[in-house]
Amino acid sequence: MRLIASRIEVLLDHANDLLEKLDLPPWQEYKEAASAAFHDVRVATVSSCKFGHLTFRPVFILLGIILHCLAVVLQIILENSIYHGWRALKEFYFQMQMATIWFIRYQKSLSPSAIYAEVAVLAAVTTLWLLRRHVKKHRYYERTMAWYQVRKQKVLKRYNHFVDQVGKTSTFLALLLPHLLYFTFAAIIKRLLPWLVTYLATKTPLNACIQYFHPLYCTFLIIGKSTQHLRTYKVVEADGNDKKTVSKTTPSNVKRQQKQKAELEEIRKEVVDILKYWVVYAIIIATVRTGKLLPFVGHMFTVVGDNVTKGKRRQGMLSKLRFSSKFVEEISLVFFTWLRFMPSSVTGQEKSSLKGKGNSPIEIIYKKFSSFVKSAMSSSASLTNKAAGSHLGSGSMLSWCVGKLDFPLSILVLGRAISQETKQKVITTVTELSDLIPAAITLFVPGCSSYGVIYVSLVAPAFLSIKSCDEINKKSSNFDTMESKVNDASRFLRFWMIHALVTWVLDSFAPILAWVPFSTHVIWLLWAFLQLETTTRRIYGWFESEVEKPLDQTQTMQSVKRVIAALPSSVDSQKDPSRNEGQVEKSKKED
Repeated sequence: MRLIASRIEVLLDHANDLLEKLDLPPWQEYKEAASAAFHDVRVATVSSCKFGHLTFRPVFILLGIILHCLAVVLQIILENSIYHGWRALKEFYFQMQMATIWFIRYQKSLSPSAIYAEVAVLAAVTTLWLLRRHVKKHRYYERTMAWYQVRKQKVLKRYNHFVDQVGKTSTFLALLLPHLLYFTFAAIIKRLLPWLVTYLATKTPLNACIQYFHPLYCTFLIIGKSTQHLRTYKVVEADGNDKKTVSKTTPSNVKRQQKQKAELEEIRKEVVDILKYWVVYAIIIATVRTGKLLPFVGHMFTVVGDNVTKGKRRQGMLSKLRFSSKFVEEISLVFFTWLRFMPSSVTGQEKSSLKGKGNSPIEIIYKKFSSFVKSAMSSSASLTNKAAGSHLGSGSMLSWCVGKLDFPLSILVLGRAISQETKQKVITTVTELSDLIPAAITLFVPGCSSYGVIYVSLVAPAFLSIKSCDEINKKSSNFDTMESKVNDASRFLRFWMIHALVTWVLDSFAPILAWVPFSTHVIWLLWAFLQLETTTRRIYGWFESEVEKPLDQTQTMQSVKRVIAALPSSVDSQKDPSRNEGQVEKSKKED
């Protein structure tokens, strides 16, 4: 026990030594420090709360105002919604009650046959709905379309095989086969459903849309596409010139150039196709108008009504050759549908044995018409040169005129009367109008100016469009050259758009112009003026700006408003009656 007590004393001594070394503060000092710390924490907390309250008090006030306004608005909406909703429900109940009473009375007033008809209609609608569900459930439509595609492929395969067999015997018959099928189908439709063809041709605008408005719409789209492509190309080329350090053979530039070439090739094809159509259309119209002016066969091209010759018993041989308007409209519908929409192949695939030969209607007729127009224009030009060769010597008429104009224009340039640009414009104008020299002779021949108008308005533009198509069809590896050719060809697309507008205006005022002296000569000069490149681009640019502007800001609407404002108004006379009475008394005194 003594040993244990001695050990405990030793431990206590060591514990006292450890406490002395730790230097623990006395309890009173620790209590005072803890009290001071608590006081400081309390003061800091109060100060922080006061600072936060002063800082966020405006925000809380603003949120309170907003919530108060929102609560007021919601209360008003809720009150009005409940009020109006209750009124709407009462009105709906009243209307339903009235409708139910009316329906019951109406059903009671019906005859048994009408009631049976209603039941039959309801049964038919219900049956159709159930049939639709049944068809949709068992996928009859998809199965029918799959069967149709299989049968279509088999028929097309047989047709291609038949075309191959015919092509081995005669390529001409193989090319002619799709067109024979089309006209055979048109004849069958006319035989089985004559009223349908007559209605579509005479009672609907389908004929005008196919041969006139749809090509105009396509022309407008192609012009916009080519213009946008040209602007993009110029912007990219300018950026490329600014960044001369960038190599043109980088992958991005090569890809961009390939994309531009593909777009340009697509635009070129579209431009050529629509230009060919306008050439064919112009030659057809020129032929019809020329035929109407001829003395002996003109009556064959004059369309008459269906009931014009019913009252006449005796008719000559020539009068029987006149066509009715209904017949002409039907033939026109069939022909222009074939011309515009008939593909080169019924199956949509070009046969290998027929490659290299255009089989579309536009290509077939364009080849015939283009050769005819070229020969006619060349023959007229040669006749003009021969007529002028007696006193001009060797050389063409155009070279002689340009040579004669060059010297006085150069004198005017040296005298600063005109600029060099004006001189070039004059020479360019003379060069562009050189194709109209044969038509200018008709202005001095009595009764022949109408032929000159046809030549200037249709034949000469068709010839220039043919030359543009020939230039575009020439293959060129240079991108800039092809871009320039497409831009030149777009000029003739713009001309045909302007041609449509001017033709519509002239046809509208034709009865009035027929009484105006020398109106044909003025029309001739108008068409000659419209054929100039600067005139065509300027007028179409104005037309394009008018289309892009809002209706109130267009020059056309502003001109109409000026004309309306200049007209006398009855409102002004009502506003100032004393002035009108004074004018009346003054006129009486003068009398």
